[in-house]
Amino acid sequence: MNMKKQKEKKAGKIPFPLKVTGILLLTFLLLFFAAVLFVHSFLGKIDYQPGTATVAVETDSADTTLSTEILEEDQESSGTSLADSTAEEIPALEQRLLEQTSGMEDVLFDENVMNILLIGYDSRDADSRGRSDTNILVSINQETKEITMTSIMRDCYVSIPGYGNNRINAAYAYGGGTLLSEIVEKNFQIRVDNFVAVNFYAFMDIIDMIDGIVIEVSDEEAGVMNRYIRELNRLAGSEEVKDQLDKGGTLHLNGKQTLAYTRVRYVGNADFERTERQRTVLEKVFEKAKQMNLLELNDLLNRLLPEVSTDMSEKEVLFLLLKGPAYLQYDLKSLRIPADGTYESLRINGMEVLGVDLEANKKLLEQEVYGSGLE
Repeated sequence: MNMKKQKEKKAGKIPFPLKVTGILLLTFLLLFFAAVLFVHSFLGKIDYQPGTATVAVETDSADTTLSTEILEEDQESSGTSLADSTAEEIPALEQRLLEQTSGMEDVLFDENVMNILLIGYDSRDADSRGRSDTNILVSINQETKEITMTSIMRDCYVSIPGYGNNRINAAYAYGGGTLLSEIVEKNFQIRVDNFVAVNFYAFMDIIDMIDGIVIEVSDEEAGVMNRYIRELNRLAGSEEVKDQLDKGGTLHLNGKQTLAYTRVRYVGNADFERTERQRTVLEKVFEKAKQMNLLELNDLLNRLLPEVSTDMSEKEVLFLLLKGPAYLQYDLKSLRIPADGTYESLRINGMEVLGVDLEANKKLLEQEVYGSGLE
């Protein structure tokens, strides 16, 4: 009887190696589910906006209001109210725009290239979108191992279905990132896979978190930056002179000063140089991100993600973050649309606009973004 009981006991025991394996598997599963919950809570901070149709019936009152705001901004900078372009120039531009956007259904596309529209909007009110004063198409080419940042000038005169023709920065105010992405696709015939929108005011905190950036600033730029810095100080309830610059030079700028730098418009070649400044700042941030450790990147993303809105799914964002370290090793290059010699400056309904040769700029995008990837 005793021997039988001993045999039964032995038969009921789990061999030691199997027990260890079971514990390891259980530990792995627990860690896996903990990681999933952590990543989900981490990515859950993003404002996800699934792509939906945003084109609406034309609203003249909204268009007039926006144009008035733009006119006031331009008058404040120039000090004068200028007359519109001639009656011959405006219809010619409208006709060319109609011809270049009609029947153009095919868009530039390559499975090795991901195009993400980075939108920076200027809104002091958390409940409003404002206009998109920064529109940069970030193209990640996995074949050439290049990232191309293409600034799309805010004054580009484009077709906005449902709202008529207007400056491209109006599209974001009308219909958010979804509409703006559609407008970029429609006018430049290049596929926009997703958009990411960030408020300029969150941008200040991000620059501060990476301990600022070093920029070469002219005396003239410093003078204009101080105007923006004073405005930001008033909005924050701070002393107007806080963070003001004494003069230009090679300066270590904090978040507020960097934001002021990206907004400088009427120095040099107006908005053309402003888009160059914006790309310069992004390049500086890109270089700093390369040097950050995982803990620093975690802190940065914790601050950034709640301020981000996108039409990407959580799964797509996770994929992008996982690929991030590899993308940081890619070569970075800059582009601007419209390119020199492919536009004309006009004034329509009190707005300064750029009449763009859309076909010429599409060819430029095909060459610079896709290289030899397209036949």
